[in-house]
Amino acid sequence: MNLRTYREEDLPEVVRILNAAHRGSHEFIPYIEEDVRGEIARASDVLIATDEPDRILGIAYLRQDWYGETVTLCAWPDSNREEVESLLLSTIEPQNKTGHITTAVDPADHERLAFFYARGYEIDSSLYQMIADLEQPQNPPPLLEGYIVRSLNPDEEEALIELANAAYDGERLRPGILEKWRAQDPDFRVDWVQVAEYRDQLVAAVVGRSDRERSEYYNARLGYLGPAATLPAHRGKGLSRALTARAMNVLRDHGMKQVCLHTWAGNPAALELIKHLAFRLDHEWKILGKTIG
Repeated sequence: MNLRTYREEDLPEVVRILNAAHRGSHEFIPYIEEDVRGEIARASDVLIATDEPDRILGIAYLRQDWYGETVTLCAWPDSNREEVESLLLSTIEPQNKTGHITTAVDPADHERLAFFYARGYEIDSSLYQMIADLEQPQNPPPLLEGYIVRSLNPDEEEALIELANAAYDGERLRPGILEKWRAQDPDFRVDWVQVAEYRDQLVAAVVGRSDRERSEYYNARLGYLGPAATLPAHRGKGLSRALTARAMNVLRDHGMKQVCLHTWAGNPAALELIKHLAFRLDHEWKILGKTIG
């Protein structure tokens, strides 16, 4: 077995491996080349495992996400899978940039959990997928004096990016994000983004979008909410709940029947918020982490 760097001509085979390995997982939607190419383009290191005729056996890559550095690891689901993935993982781990790597695993996949536990990974947290029905409109709570909630204006992309990155103390959004959302979903409109304003400054935001991929694949009308972004000085004032309720109503008005969002087990404020908005747990992933070096 050999390891080498990824090449563009590897893409079709990598897509086939990903689909074979993940088929049957929660809400599985087949991978397509465009999406996998984008994922790999954002990776810092990409390794390919091959046999002697250069047949691709598996892939591993590191990527910096907003919540940390992650490893994606995948091989053909055959008798050699553990050997291939073990070599890929042990080789790519030292190339990390942050000293800590995470990966997401379905709790029902005991074999996968055992694989990572045996290599020094431990549970860091849980990622929850929450859903809510949109049969009835939400009633946003009243706001404290001085706050205004409204939809984002088309010329406020820069202010939205500045707000989100300051709220999360890192690069959460980049210039061109509104155009990117429109490219992903032609139905997307700027007024699906709800913001809170205080003294002419944007201080909180919630992004609503249609969950186009899941909607098309499952023939449903599903919406998606990004996490609330609130500047530290304005937290605890009910802005997240007001904006989330408004965003849910916008999605409902555009024909969405259900809405989905993701949050962390270690975020009690978010869990309390969505409980009041009738969200329920749909799925959980364990986030396993390992400190390297």
